[in-house]
Amino acid sequence: MSHYYIFILLFIFTYFLNYFLIKKNLFLEIKKISKHKTFAQSREKVSYVGGFIILLGCIFFWGEKDYNFIIFSSLIFILGIFSDLGLMESPLKRFILQSLAILSFLILYKTGISSIRIELIDYLIQYKAINLLFTTFCILIVINGSNFMDGVNTLTAGYFLLVLISLLLIFFNNQNILLNFDLIIITTISLFVVFVFNIFGKIYLGDNGAYLIAFIVSIILIDVSKNNILISPYYVVNLLWYPAFENFFSIIRKTIQKKSPMEPDNEHLHHLLFSYFKKIKGLNKTFANSLTACAINFFNLIIFTLASLNYSYTKIQILIILISLFFYNFCYFALKKINIKINYETKNF
Repeated sequence: MSHYYIFILLFIFTYFLNYFLIKKNLFLEIKKISKHKTFAQSREKVSYVGGFIILLGCIFFWGEKDYNFIIFSSLIFILGIFSDLGLMESPLKRFILQSLAILSFLILYKTGISSIRIELIDYLIQYKAINLLFTTFCILIVINGSNFMDGVNTLTAGYFLLVLISLLLIFFNNQNILLNFDLIIITTISLFVVFVFNIFGKIYLGDNGAYLIAFIVSIILIDVSKNNILISPYYVVNLLWYPAFENFFSIIRKTIQKKSPMEPDNEHLHHLLFSYFKKIKGLNKTFANSLTACAINFFNLIIFTLASLNYSYTKIQILIILISLFFYNFCYFALKKINIKINYETKNF
């Protein structure tokens, strides 16, 4: 089936499914939106079906479908559903179940991170147990970091679209690169459908979508790194740097603040940037929301472009990572300082 027809079918299905769910008040986050996401999102009736659309695309349109892969993806998706519906509010329980699902997947497929080109770590991950734990940890960081990102419209969906498009571009430039082309195409089409609806705030990825797309893309990238010696493992790091560092930075920040690292808050970079646009620039909530995602993903577009042009060169990839981390920290603390100043002036006005 043509990719255009797949997009049209998924688009029409998403429209009517969303209409049905809103009309019947099903699978909506109306009364109990998380503190993390309420900050920038509206309280209008919006369905959390992003992950379902992506999963549906894989089930029905992935020509070379791997049923075991779909089953494990479904497990990750279901954990997100439980979170969205408030059926599993404990972050620790979700973390443990995510770990078990990912670990089981890696054992079944006998896969993992093969090399990061640091001699000591490469030596250690030759041992199966260490490799499994290390790879599981990395995927968990990306999955939960992606969920932290999902606070403004199109940020998470747009980010992973850029990741998938970057992979497709290097493939079209060098077709000797081995990757699961069909899965990437179907995931890209499905995610683009979600992205279009998400632009207008008609549907959200939700925890189910954030977990699912992060899991799928993580597995795709592990496979790409493992099967293509020409691709530096740090190219993969560059493609996943933002959700990974968002999570890592959040854990350090909350630990310093003596807060639980697993509890959501409104002090992520996108929250600070949203507040800047809304308070300092005087933009309305909807426009500030969209502009926040555009600004962050525009920066990531630059990073991905530079990384993709040099996907074989580890030293350049490491330099790009360092630039990304510096820019993130600079923007974070600058915005934090500005917002504190504005809040202080507002209270004393």
